[in-house]
Parts: sequence; C-alpha cells; structure tokens
Amino acid sequence: MAFTVNVAGQVAQIRLAQSKALWPLFEAIVNSIQSLEDTEEGQKHIVIEAIRSKNPQTRIDTNGNVVEELTRFEDFIITDNGAGFNETNYGSFLQSYSRLKVEKGCKGIGRFLWLKAFEAVEITSEYSEGDIWLRREFLFTLQGVEPEDNVAEASRGLHARKTIVRLRGFKENYRNEVALSLESLARRIIEHCLPYFIMGECPEIELTDSLGERFSLNDYFKKSYGDSLHQDEIEIKGEAYRLYHMLLAEGADRHELHLCAHQREVKSFNLSKYIPNMQHRLEIDGDSLYYVGYLAGAYLDGAVNAGRSEFEFSDYPIMGDARPAGEKEIVDASVEFIKEYLKSDLDKVAEEKKARIDRLVRSDRPLYRMLLNARPDVYDQIPTGLDDGHLDLELYRHQQRWEHDIAKKGWDVRKRVKNSATTDPGFDDLFDEYCRSVTELSRASLAEHVAKRRAVIDLLEEALALDDDGKYSKESRVHSIICPMQATSDDIPFDDMNLWLIDDRLAYHRFLASDKRIDSIPIIESDSSKRMDLAVFDAALSYTADPDNVSAITIVELKRPQRDDLDEDGSNPLQQVFEYVEAIRAGKVKKSNGRGFGNVQNTAFYCYVIADMTDSLKRTARFAALYPTDDQEGFFGYNQGVGAYVEVISYDKLLKNAKQRNKALFDALFEPRGVTLVHPEYVEHS
Repeated sequence: MAFTVNVAGQVAQIRLAQSKALWPLFEAIVNSIQSLEDTEEGQKHIVIEAIRSKNPQTRIDTNGNVVEELTRFEDFIITDNGAGFNETNYGSFLQSYSRLKVEKGCKGIGRFLWLKAFEAVEITSEYSEGDIWLRREFLFTLQGVEPEDNVAEASRGLHARKTIVRLRGFKENYRNEVALSLESLARRIIEHCLPYFIMGECPEIELTDSLGERFSLNDYFKKSYGDSLHQDEIEIKGEAYRLYHMLLAEGADRHELHLCAHQREVKSFNLSKYIPNMQHRLEIDGDSLYYVGYLAGAYLDGAVNAGRSEFEFSDYPIMGDARPAGEKEIVDASVEFIKEYLKSDLDKVAEEKKARIDRLVRSDRPLYRMLLNARPDVYDQIPTGLDDGHLDLELYRHQQRWEHDIAKKGWDVRKRVKNSATTDPGFDDLFDEYCRSVTELSRASLAEHVAKRRAVIDLLEEALALDDDGKYSKESRVHSIICPMQATSDDIPFDDMNLWLIDDRLAYHRFLASDKRIDSIPIIESDSSKRMDLAVFDAALSYTADPDNVSAITIVELKRPQRDDLDEDGSNPLQQVFEYVEAIRAGKVKKSNGRGFGNVQNTAFYCYVIADMTDSLKRTARFAALYPTDDQEGFFGYNQGVGAYVEVISYDKLLKNAKQRNKALFDALFEPRGVTLVHPEYVEHS
C-alpha cells in the first residue's frame, strides 16, 4: 500500500502562517480525540509531551544564583489509547483528501500540516484486528512513508491500544513563534479545542515537558474557564447555532468571537472593531476579564474549507429563493447577542465613558456640545480608553461627518427646489430637518470660534511667562501666535491670523505682510529694503485695513518680552515704525483693480508698538509727546510730523484687553447658566 500523491508537492501547496505555528500539534491532538471518539470501551486519555532543546542557557538572578532558562520546544509526542492505525485508518492516512472522517469535519489533508512545520513524524501504533494484536511503525517525511511494509504481529503479553505520534524537528521559523511557558502551551491547546471541553466530550488530556512540569488540561479548564461558561441558542436565516460565552482572566489578550466548525475554532474576530466599548478588559466584580465567544452550528460545519482555516460561504440561493447567511450577517447577529449578554457590564463602561466625554466637553471643548446633542449615538461610537488628545480627534472626526451630512441634506433640498419637487412626499420633513441642522451647526461653529480664542489667549499668556530656564520667549514666538511669520495674506488661511488680539477691526483687511521687506510687498511700489522685522529680535508685520482703496495702513512692531535696551543701531521701536511710515509714503500703492498706482500721501497710518513697559520705552514714549493711558500700561497720541496715530501697548494690557473683550463669550460657553445648557444633565440639583 503506497501514497497516492506526491507528499512534497502536497505540502508545498499548503500555506501555514508563522502565527499558526502550533496548528500541526493541534491537528495531532484532535486526531487523537477523534480516534478516542471511535473507541467505546475503557478510560480514554491522551498524553502530550513537549520536548525541549537540550542546550539550556543560564543566567544569574538577583540573589546571585545560577538559573537555567527555559529552552524552546523541539519535538512533541502525542500518545493516546484510541483505535489506532488499523487497516481502515491507515488506508485513509495514505489517501489524500480521504473521506473517512468527513462527518467529523476532516478534509483529509491535516497530516500534511505536520510536515509544513516539522522535519519528520514518527508513528507507532498497537491495535487489534479482530482477535489479533498488531504493531505498526513507520516514518512520515516529504518522501512519503518509510517503510511501506510496516505492520507485524505484536509481541505476546498483555495487550492494550496505544498510538504514539512524534512530531520531530520543529522548524526554526515556526519554533521561535511559540512561547516558552508550558502553561502558555496548555492555554493554547485548550483554546483551540475549547468546544470539546465546553461540550463535555473531551477525554482526559495531560500535558508535560522534559523538565517534569505537568498540567491536567481538563482540571486547568475547570479551574480557569469553567465557571464563566454560558450559552445561547440562536437562529440566523433559518439556521440554528449555539453561542458559548466565556469571561477569562487569563488565556486571552483581547475580546474575541470565534467561529467554529466540527468543534474546532476556525476564524477569530476582534470584537473591539464591532463594539467600541470593548477596547479594554471589563472590570466585573473586582476581576479584570476578557470576553471570548464561540459560535458553532451545522451550517458552519458545512462551510469550512479544506484546510479548516477559512469559511467558504455560498452567495447562491438555496431552497428556491433564500440566500444563506454570509460571514458578515453571522458575525453581526452574534455581536448583538454578545451585547445583550454583556449588557450590564457594557452599560457601566458606556456610562463612565460618557461622563468622561462630558467632562472634557464641558471644561475644554464646548464646541462639541451641539454635536452630542444632535447625535447622541456618537457616545457609543467613540472607543474607550482614549486620552484627551485622541478623544478630541475622535470628536472632531464625528463633527466633520455631521457637517458633511448637513451639507448633503442642503444639496438635496436645493436639488428638489430646482426640479420643482417641493411637493414631493417628505420634502417638508427634509427641509425642516435641514434648517434645524444648520441652526445647530451654526451654534457649534460659533462655539468653536470662541473656544479657539480662549486657546490662543492661553497660548499667548504662556509665551509671556518665564520658561523653565528663567528666560522670556523671543518675540518671534509671540509674533507667530498673532500671525505666522515670513508670509503674506495670500499664504495664510484667515483662521491662522489672530489680529483680534490687538484690535478686532484688524481682522478685516485686503492684504497682510508678515515679516517682509517693504520692497517685496506686492501692493506697494517702493525701493526701500527696510524690513518690518528688524534682525532676529525685532519682528514686525503690516497690513491694510481698507479692502478697496487702501485708505489706511496699520503697522505693528513687536518687541521681546522684558527687553529694556535700544537696538544696536541706536534706534528705538517708535523710531522704527516712523521710518516704516516714511518709507511707505515715499512710494506708491497699487489700486484694488491691480492697474496703475496711487500715492499714499493722504493715507492714514496707525502704528502699534507692543512691548513690556520698561523704563527705556516709557522715556522714549514721553520724548515722542505721547500721552499715558489711564491704567499707566500704555501710551497714545498723534505724531504731526510723521502723520501717524501711535499706540504703545504693554503685553499685560494686550492680554487683559483681549480677555475683557471676549469675557462675555467665554462665560457663555465655558460657564453657562443652567437655563442655557444644551445638556440638562449638566445642571446640578440640590
């Protein structure tokens, strides 16, 4: 009797991922379990020996003792007292795609997995044929079975069924993927064969290694898994399934659903992708647990592929017009049962997550209040365990989706109006919903605008404080907060300009140049190479206030916080801005249509110098005949000779004025009164 296929060719056709390095061992164990299912009498048992490498490594522990490190597994020996390699079973072994055990879900190629991960397999089997006891021994390699004539009558004495399968020479690329711990191996075997343990049909299985450590897998299952076992009978498109629920403290590293065929796990699904509140362990009665579900049913038994690594669900109708359930339908239905089984625990997670989101929104991100009010399902869609930064990003993503949906409704409304379809059923509801959404979105946009202003003020306040080295920020940092440097308004998005820190009116301009030479500004014709940013420490920006005729030009000069000296060239900030005015007046300005030039002799100039009120700056302001403000934190006046209005503002005054101008908005957004709250749960009841 000989192999009917080329073994090496068959093995080459099989794909075995390194992550499934133990599957050949699982195949051998399941073969033993199935062999025992065919054996009626006697106590059924399986012994698995994990043989470690004989070249141990040593290390010195914290007490100075020499400790022998665990070595990797090289061989596995599986011994059972099942039916053995009798003529029927041996004939099936020699036949590729044997149909002998098809009712058990066997596809007839599992033994080829052995040679995918191991160099050879040694098999010894003692069994009976009628009243005769026989012994079969052979080696299974890529060359086939050696020897082919491998059966003889067993020696006289007390006979007992016994089959030994030795998986020899674990290939390195697979061997290195297996954990060293024998307990870890025990968990992996149980998890793969869990349906056998769950259904109470598992024989006694003992796992041992060459160091003498032992585990009874049956006892280990009862101790670590048994107490958490529950099950549901479910129906999906007319097919019956059984869903087993388990909560594990050990043996799992995430929440998973396993689809099983013929009492074995085939495919797993990470439940965190289906249930956002299952990103982390569940805290139940003081224990930190993972959920593991196993779904089994006759439909899954029939849909598993030849390698038992995937399901092949049919897309074609059966029984006339009924299309059988596909993978997505089966998983989605199972997920709903899992949600119900874990409802109280998931509700607790959801409540804690909602409270955390509400705290963040209430204290720092109130712009998302409208989103959560309009779409409360967002709470469920956000994963658990996110830090504030990632939580903010998730809320932003949902905000963008909400805005997209509103824009889509608006497009649909306009399309119906254009097509005179306003009398169509449902148009009034669509229009009303769109109007409500736009109103909510407008409020959210305003909230975002106000929240950004407070963030900018906080950032400026931080920039004006001493750093960890006891130094003040360079003016470039302050400058960048007010407006990005080395750019014009053609380069900068409107939202990146924070000119409102100085004066809200400055936000409405036709052109802006930040830290640019005068002769490089496109709307001015000038030969001056002066830069409204003096060297490294002095930065300046200029922009026009009138969008049409450039009737006013404003110049802002920023100084480094707490700077109290004159520039190296002997000039001072007031002198600098006056020189800018003179340089611009000497040139011409382009008209708004871009054709021709007009002079700027009659243009109004407004100059701001923003700096700390040092003694030298106060003296310079007095010499320029400027008047102190009532709060003594700035100066103002008009320089007749230069023809410019001038205001000197301290950083403290700049910050204080910005806060005061926006205080009403900040109070309404961040400290709302109870009657104005969108979420009534924010109101504290006495």
